Amino acid sequence: MSSLAAFDLFNVKGRVAVVTGGSSGIGLMISKGLIQNGAKVYLAALSSDPIDDVVSELNRLGRDSGGSAEGFVCDVSSKKSISQFAQKVSQKEQYLDILISNAGIRRDPPQACNVLTATLEELQNSMWSIEEKDWEDTFRVNSTAHYFLSVAFLPLLVAAAEKQTSSGGKGRDEGRGVIVITSSCASMHNVTNVDLTSYATSKAATDHLVKLLAAKYNRFYVRVVGINPGFVPSNMNPVGAEGNIFSSLFDKVPAKRAGASEDMAGTILYLVSKAGAYVDGVSLCVDGGRILLANGQE
Repeated sequence: MSSLAAFDLFNVKGRVAVVTGGSSGIGLMISKGLIQNGAKVYLAALSSDPIDDVVSELNRLGRDSGGSAEGFVCDVSSKKSISQFAQKVSQKEQYLDILISNAGIRRDPPQACNVLTATLEELQNSMWSIEEKDWEDTFRVNSTAHYFLSVAFLPLLVAAAEKQTSSGGKGRDEGRGVIVITSSCASMHNVTNVDLTSYATSKAATDHLVKLLAAKYNRFYVRVVGINPGFVPSNMNPVGAEGNIFSSLFDKVPAKRAGASEDMAGTILYLVSKAGAYVDGVSLCVDGGRILLANGQE
């Protein structure tokens, strides 16, 4: 008889995970949640990020649970860098239970304006000021990278899904072999006082990519799911910082607060464990109800 105890349903102890953009923001929250529950995390970040310091912190957090972290440099905007990263992990592991494709960027027009109140000239000048490369970089990191990461790690993910379990089933029955892609609730709204057009468009593309990849990988039951966080403290969302454009919006969110580490970690533990093993090809909005009432950032 299968167990319905929370520990068994949400257990990720001993599982192998990759987290991109794992040294800060949502990626770090996810890494902490996995490691404090006994997972082994391969953290990927840019060379300019404090990888070594973060890995040391994560390994301290994992002492009691048996979780561990190891850091790698990976520029997810580069197909070559992604391939090299996947090869390094493949040399260490025979399977990958969890791929958290999380890294993202935001490029606002350098000539800012209040979109809701700007004159025609101000609006046009602001929107025209963004460079083509800003759009290209945004899509390369926020959309294209998820595609290439999923392809590069597919053999390891399939191996995890097909792995024989102690109960006589396969890893996929326990939620193993899953890709979680970080999108944003920005993909779901239209009205903003700050021009997030390139960012929001890339995230909308990412939402559809979740479905496309899930369909492509269906024969192996490598699950692909997405999360659409709302306001969560990060470099892009400096919640609490002086002059933060988001600070006046929390009263429009039913939860009346920003997202926290528990919200991100809890969502991930559900999606990547036995508890979420029957969830595939969908995106879960984790925004405290913001999209219900607050249209964008007005």
